[in-house]
Amino acid sequence: MRKLLYYLFILLPILAFSQASEIPEIDFKSNSEEVNRYTELFGLNDADALVVRLAYSILPHIEPESDYIVYLNNGKVRRYRIKESAQPMASPKIKRIRVKKKKYSAYWAFLNLCASEGKFSINQSQLATLGEKANSWKNAISGGQTYTFGVYQGENYTEYKSFLPSMFTDEEYPGFEDKRKLIYVMEGFKTLAKD
Repeated sequence: MRKLLYYLFILLPILAFSQASEIPEIDFKSNSEEVNRYTELFGLNDADALVVRLAYSILPHIEPESDYIVYLNNGKVRRYRIKESAQPMASPKIKRIRVKKKKYSAYWAFLNLCASEGKFSINQSQLATLGEKANSWKNAISGGQTYTFGVYQGENYTEYKSFLPSMFTDEEYPGFEDKRKLIYVMEGFKTLAKD
């Protein structure tokens, strides 16, 4: 974790000045019939904006809060936070969080770095694999976070979920490379988005 922080705070400003504010080409895993719902939800004029979603949940299938980073084709970056209500019919609360212009370059640099190094290419089936060595942990784990990461652009999207990936990043566990990628990407965006 410390290496990631050093990397972000030392190298990203250097890379930021050499990075273009263009949305890089991403190999999406799925397509939908409609443009992603976040375009309308956030009131974006840019239907081809790239939306990055970060969510951490303790209870299965309940994500009380999600953070979103939106990359617009005009070089701007926006952030949003959505709080889901426990009431099934209640609408979520959407809050826009201000991003300072001087931080745009760091956001773009990290996005370009992840795209160029293939960090968005994660095998979802490997995220769920624990292997035989982890069987003893299944009964011992009563709590922990499920990591949810999504990338959406136009009609394309990719979503990943993994329960407690940081516990299984040791080389002894199957899928450790994909779990490390997921943690790297999510922690990198989370570090950028700290208020």
